[in-house]
Amino acid sequence: MPPTPPRRAAPGPPTPLVVLGEIRTCLLPHSMTLDGQATDELLATVAGASVLRRERPGPLAFSPRRATGVDCHLGWGATATARVVGTVASTVVLVGGRLVQLSSHTTVVRAQQKKRRPWSHYISRIGVTEVIGEVPDRAVADRQLVAGYFAPPGPNTLDLASICARHLDDLRSSPLLDQRPQLRAPTTRLRWTAVVGGNAGPAVSLRLENELCRALRVTVRTATDLPDALRFCQDVAVHDWLLTVIDARVRAAEGLEDGQQVTVLAPVLEHLAHLWMPGAQVPAAMRAPWRDLQAAANFSKQWTARVEQVQRRIDVATYYAARGGNLSGDW
Repeated sequence: MPPTPPRRAAPGPPTPLVVLGEIRTCLLPHSMTLDGQATDELLATVAGASVLRRERPGPLAFSPRRATGVDCHLGWGATATARVVGTVASTVVLVGGRLVQLSSHTTVVRAQQKKRRPWSHYISRIGVTEVIGEVPDRAVADRQLVAGYFAPPGPNTLDLASICARHLDDLRSSPLLDQRPQLRAPTTRLRWTAVVGGNAGPAVSLRLENELCRALRVTVRTATDLPDALRFCQDVAVHDWLLTVIDARVRAAEGLEDGQQVTVLAPVLEHLAHLWMPGAQVPAAMRAPWRDLQAAANFSKQWTARVEQVQRRIDVATYYAARGGNLSGDW
């Protein structure tokens, strides 16, 4: 009887080339802070899947992932493109029952076959897109994919911005929201990438592209750290949004009458100040990069200075208003 040939091991999952992501952050268009039950109702976007919630150190909730199928091209360096097929994963994140994020991302891997496969193959792997065709070594490919993602988009290229914005518009138009927020605030955009760098990670680099758009590059040590990078980027987007909003409110209050200044500034302290806790809601592996980013960008120093400025303006405006705007008798 001939010997049984050794069983060939099943191929493992392909090594990620890069993770590409987009996060939109805004104030929930609702007059009240959502409690646990209201949060579950709003975020239950996928039938049969549960909303993940935590209460410490502050309320945080995640919707089930929603998959969007894509068959398009991906920017590859300055000019080239490559065909990718797969899905983009989108998640709603609710912070403190007040602040909402729409987070969309996809992990780009080499296709294990040169031909396109049935949709059933791709839909079973939510948040993964496969590059069909020749792919350079990962050390080169990840840099080219990052450069292509941050370059101006071309026709028929992967458009995470549109996917993210569409899902956010759907959420904000929910009949569960009364469309009466406590203050007006802009929506910010964070574009991010994450690559595996071995001993080069973890490391981060943040760039302000314009008043409302940021670009964040993350390097982690191993592929198992990539989910932590996603959570890190969401946390950075929250705190960048808080800084953007408080800066905008301070500018909006300049030149207003005393009572109007209080009306503009007080909601920042009442509804947003307690949400500031950079790094407290991220995995332990990404807390050191948060400290590095804090040291480079001085996020907390900026926030503390702005909060103190808001408090002083409210105190001074209240003082003036209580005396009819006339301090001549006090000098």
